[in-house]
Amino acid sequence: PELCNACEECARVCPVTAPDEFQMGLSTRKAIHIPFPQAVPCSYILNMDDCLGINPIACGKCAEVCEKNAIDYDDKDVLEVREVGSIIVAIGLDVYDPTEMDEYGYTRFENVITSMEFERLICAGGPTGGHFVRPSDHQRPKRIGFIQCVGSRNPAIGRPYCSNICCMNTVKDTLLLADHYPDTENLVFYQDIRAFGKSFEDMFQHSKEAGTRYVRGLPGDIEEDPETRNLVVTVENTTTGSLERHELDMVVLSVGVEPAKDRDKLAGLLTLSKTSDGFYMESHPKLKPVDAPTRGVFFAGFCESPKDIKDSVCQAGAAASRSGALLNAGEIAIEAITSVIDTEACSKCGLCASVCPYGAIQWKKGEIATVIEAACAGCGACGATCTFGAITMRHFTDDQLLAQVRATLADRPQDKVFAFACNWCSYAG
Repeated sequence: PELCNACEECARVCPVTAPDEFQMGLSTRKAIHIPFPQAVPCSYILNMDDCLGINPIACGKCAEVCEKNAIDYDDKDVLEVREVGSIIVAIGLDVYDPTEMDEYGYTRFENVITSMEFERLICAGGPTGGHFVRPSDHQRPKRIGFIQCVGSRNPAIGRPYCSNICCMNTVKDTLLLADHYPDTENLVFYQDIRAFGKSFEDMFQHSKEAGTRYVRGLPGDIEEDPETRNLVVTVENTTTGSLERHELDMVVLSVGVEPAKDRDKLAGLLTLSKTSDGFYMESHPKLKPVDAPTRGVFFAGFCESPKDIKDSVCQAGAAASRSGALLNAGEIAIEAITSVIDTEACSKCGLCASVCPYGAIQWKKGEIATVIEAACAGCGACGATCTFGAITMRHFTDDQLLAQVRATLADRPQDKVFAFACNWCSYAG
């Protein structure tokens, strides 16, 4: 990337074409390409899965025309190890694939598209240059239907949560259509319109004033006319209590979002907790909304919960601020509940270091383990694992716990239920 000046000569001679992921597969790209217009750095990348091959080199045309010699077929990935003082988790999201909802006919009917594909079709930098057409015949659709909550608020498919952004995204799309094509008839099928952000209710009202019709009810079935390729949508209007059928030129599925697929791997690396819907759980929803339970780790964006751009920017600023405060502090305050290792009782086995989820115990073969108190969360995993009794937890020693038991049961023990609750989870809850 340091040598590439984005002259495009390599892409011009590349003989391989493949679906363009940025354009949602609605156009093609070369094997060597710029991933998207705003890419930083603005340099070409070579997708080796699409390339004709380098062992042996079957083509090599891109390297031949590159005057900067920026293409190196022998270049390899490099694994770097860096020490950092804090980590901000901002892994983003995945968009729901509505193929499994067969009643909507996505991939079966060419004129059923997702909201992401709609964005590319109406964008000036999209595959049609901003001319909104339907995929089947490249003609401009006159009647367009939007179906809300596709992949959201649906316990049947394991996604009971609201994706936050879908309602206002559809409202924005209807306003775009009303602005570009005033003669277009737009219908929105919805459960509830959630327009809770600043000026969002105004946008919703403007959309209705522009002629968009909102039908309260989600369609149960979509059929296609094989001759005209028009779509017939059957829906129960829950406001009027009547069954309606609408013939549309195109249907847009307002797809929801879901947690990133690689979240579990990262959760294991950083010891992160997850909520029931799969997003990362913050340390405290009100007092520490961007802090992870693991010290020095902070959240930004969709990895913590569904949110729009404004909320993501605010959370990113808060995460950067929290991270900067940690890095600039000369000293940090830690919990008093940390592990203490008895050097005389330690057998140097290293079991405690292997079970510590926070990497707070350092150990080398033949040496006594040591605790990094700034990283220790006081979970007690090491103390429970040590078979030699060499590890105790401050304020949770055996003598202290037994003293609490005796004091609690000293008077009328038969009338009491005595329980030990986790200091961070059960007791706080």
